[in-house]
Amino acid sequence: MSKYTQIKCAKCGKVYTEGDVPANDGCGGRIDFELDLEMLKEHITRDALERRGGGLWKYFEFMPLQSREHIVTLGEGNTPIIRSSRLAEAWNLTHLVLKNETVNPSGSFKDRPICVGVSRAYEDGVKTVSAASSGNAAAAMSTYAARAGLQAVVFVPESAPAGKLIHLRALGAKVFRVKKVTEGVDPTTTLLKAACDEFGWTPTPSFGPFNCFQFEGTKSMGYEIAEQCNWDPPDWILFPTGSGGLMAGTMKGLWELREMGLIDEIPRPVVVQPEGCPPIVRAFKEGQNPRDIKPWDSNTTVAGGLADPFPWDGDAALRFLSLANGEAVSVPDDDIEKALVDLGRLEGVFAEPSGVAALAGLKTLVEDGVIDRGDHVLVPVTGSGFKDLSTPDRLTPQVPVIYPDTKELRAGLEAYGA
Repeated sequence: MSKYTQIKCAKCGKVYTEGDVPANDGCGGRIDFELDLEMLKEHITRDALERRGGGLWKYFEFMPLQSREHIVTLGEGNTPIIRSSRLAEAWNLTHLVLKNETVNPSGSFKDRPICVGVSRAYEDGVKTVSAASSGNAAAAMSTYAARAGLQAVVFVPESAPAGKLIHLRALGAKVFRVKKVTEGVDPTTTLLKAACDEFGWTPTPSFGPFNCFQFEGTKSMGYEIAEQCNWDPPDWILFPTGSGGLMAGTMKGLWELREMGLIDEIPRPVVVQPEGCPPIVRAFKEGQNPRDIKPWDSNTTVAGGLADPFPWDGDAALRFLSLANGEAVSVPDDDIEKALVDLGRLEGVFAEPSGVAALAGLKTLVEDGVIDRGDHVLVPVTGSGFKDLSTPDRLTPQVPVIYPDTKELRAGLEAYGA
């Protein structure tokens, strides 16, 4: 008996079964999985889930894998929720919690979707997986491909940070920096589609229209948030957003739990994008057709991981913004950089710019009165600061060189403002 009531392409409407569903059907739409929640809730209860060990795969029944023996894992998921004290006090907030996704195996939340995408590829007998990515999804795919013994081929923007390229190379991936040819057109996804068509590789980036299996993995963040909040989710969740997959996947997971009666309400979501590339924010504010979101004409921002001019999962993100009475806001790079520094010095969490953009959005919406200072708010910190060392290097004081002399030390401390 199938655990799905329907597996159907959101664009062309083609219907599949568990055994014949491909990563994508080439039409440019995302293949959506609709779980039989009535059947699942007969044996998936709060107690049953709480008795299981931690990690993404405790939610195996919710994932598009047919056999547990094909799970490719490095202990992803089960990331901590941290109650903010000093940052919340500095920003005059009462209930702020952070979900620290930087402790995932490859250093970002992308391990959630990509481990599922690679596991399904491994189950289907695939030999080569490929991704187009600014870095984090590529690192996740290369990590799990190495674990499974698959070949990984990665296309990154020409301007990708050196640290991310070193990470990919150390994982054994074949990495290519791809030159931009046309403004507003992502050369990495263009080459990804062409290469997969020509060489028969399986695309495994973090875009639903390229790989429907990986999209389902992001739901695990929603499941964990519900459990970690004692089945009483926060009022708001703010998501740093590029293509829209993180927000849409997390909200889908929370929606499934509500439909199963495991939680009473779903939080209000907020899409936060950098001002240099906010196509979903613009689409939300202008009421654009979710199936026809206008691409942004540039992608210049310090938050390179969010620079997706064409939001591949923007349709799903807009759906959940509507369903859950959400909000959308764009923030300047200066605010993102300030949030990065504040998070590090006040909470001890070292994040990359893309990982803290939602915190910048939170500050804006609180100051604008959209979010009340007493609301319960959760913000995922989605990527490690080790992903992009050049930005914190630029934002923080340089390290002085001194002699082993306390007089020089005293002068140095004064220079630091101690």
